[in-house]
Amino acid sequence: MRPASDNYIQEEALLRGAKPRVRALIYPFDLDLGLAEGCGSFINTEYGGEAGKLAMQAGYFTSGSWTSPIMEAFPGVPGVSGAGWFGGSGWWQEGWLWARPGMLVTPTWEDLAGYLEVTVSLRTAESYAGCGEVDWVEVKSGGEYELEKYYQLKVELNETIRAWALDNAGDADAYSAYAIDAYPDPGYDSYASDGEFPGNLQNLLLTGEMLLPESEIINPGDLNVELALDFGDLRTGSNRLVMDNRSRQWVPGGGNFYLRAIPWYKKYLKLYHGFELPDGTVEWQLVYIGQLDKISEMSHAWDEAHLAHLETVDFVRQMLEHKIGAPDPDGAKKPFMRGYFRAKAESTGTTEAACEVTKTGSGVAALHVVDEEKYSGNEDRDYLVQAETTGEIGTATFKWSKDGGQTWEKTGLTTVGIGSPVQLENGLEIYWESAPGTDIVAGDQWLIYASAKVMHYRIAGAPFQAITSVWVQDDDTRQGVVYSTETGEIQVKGGAGNVEARVVKDDTTHPVDIIEDILAEVGLADYLNRDAFTLARSDTLFYHIGICFENLEAGRAIREIVSRCLYDFWVDCGEVKIRAYMGEDA
Repeated sequence: MRPASDNYIQEEALLRGAKPRVRALIYPFDLDLGLAEGCGSFINTEYGGEAGKLAMQAGYFTSGSWTSPIMEAFPGVPGVSGAGWFGGSGWWQEGWLWARPGMLVTPTWEDLAGYLEVTVSLRTAESYAGCGEVDWVEVKSGGEYELEKYYQLKVELNETIRAWALDNAGDADAYSAYAIDAYPDPGYDSYASDGEFPGNLQNLLLTGEMLLPESEIINPGDLNVELALDFGDLRTGSNRLVMDNRSRQWVPGGGNFYLRAIPWYKKYLKLYHGFELPDGTVEWQLVYIGQLDKISEMSHAWDEAHLAHLETVDFVRQMLEHKIGAPDPDGAKKPFMRGYFRAKAESTGTTEAACEVTKTGSGVAALHVVDEEKYSGNEDRDYLVQAETTGEIGTATFKWSKDGGQTWEKTGLTTVGIGSPVQLENGLEIYWESAPGTDIVAGDQWLIYASAKVMHYRIAGAPFQAITSVWVQDDDTRQGVVYSTETGEIQVKGGAGNVEARVVKDDTTHPVDIIEDILAEVGLADYLNRDAFTLARSDTLFYHIGICFENLEAGRAIREIVSRCLYDFWVDCGEVKIRAYMGEDA
């Protein structure tokens, strides 16, 4: 429930005499600042080289300013004029003038000039000439202000403290140094301000809203809120705002179209309900935010009201259609993960087995490995082959070991040529090649270093806080497994098939916290009812889950969570709410 003043509640409770009001805003409109190189009046300031950035010039300046050109707000919106048909009253008037929609503006900026005092002022008028004559009004970042057809912006930066030393004594003045005695401690405390030098403003924006004339709102439409019975659905509303259309204000392409030259289908609608209070002011309550879907049922019949229906779908529901865990522009997977999860690894390549042979001894025969990639062991291993007797290939004998000669696997084996190789183990086969001289001399040794095949895998979503287990064909005791929490790479020596890992993305394991993160991912962090989310979290304090969503709509991801954890999830008057199921008697 949204807070309301006592006067608002009093008016709402009246059975007669209350003065209800309705307010409709279409937004956002990014208004041109006119901030560019050589545009406007710069005094000791300069264009910062990027949109919305104004900087002091380098050097010793204690003040600076920039004044924009006089700009036109909503240039596509005409002052609506022309003939008008007055529906049920049955009369036609030439030259009827309709008021242009009201305009509101919200200035925002990021102050990176901590040692300077920043003042932003706005002035606005109905005519171009008049704009240069009205008084400046100081504005605050995030505040909302009425806007006429023309406007001008001024930014002033004035030094309030000194945060650097002077090179020239002649530049010194009464404010060149500042320190205070740190009594009773000895010495001095020195001060420097936050910010950057030269001082600057960044992300300076003017965001406009179009205030539809209240007199043209025929019917604000119905708003409905529903809860799902099975915890597996998201219930939101829609709205059909019925507007007067006697001057074809809502006919796209027409000269009087309110949203002419504007991509209206990308705009949003805010609806407020309010009461006119006894002191003459109006207190508003936001009841709905929707995305404009279509303009329908524009009727212009004889002796009928001339109407247009602005059909919108709930803003939150529309934002929940955005996907989370979508791949990056190069197609690499970037799943949305929280907590812990058993994830399947994808194969990224193979490093084939290899064998390297080194020899010691006086015999001239060379030992070779047949197709070294056939080695199928699951680990790297040294094999020692040693001649037992002296002689030629086919008569001399050998033995072999896999522990450096501490024990021998087989002895008394006859040396062979390429035609009939000897198999040791794990697909490792050897033979000798003769050369002039004595082929084999007793005591000759050949050390075969066999490198196992390495299968490369990757778990998408790295970096991870930890990888606690790796399963190779459902076996988590497999030796020769190497992994990286930073990259999600997994290397398995020897043959492998299905590889999975239990990864810990972070410490976010409560379902309510995960839902909050999903909402923030699609730009809905500011639309949460914090009290509802806090209560749902405290009611299910010991819930812990892990999730991994890949290229999935945010709404579907939330449904997967609420259906398993039994939460109601809905949108009420532009606020996202959640409630934990605590049993039938709760």
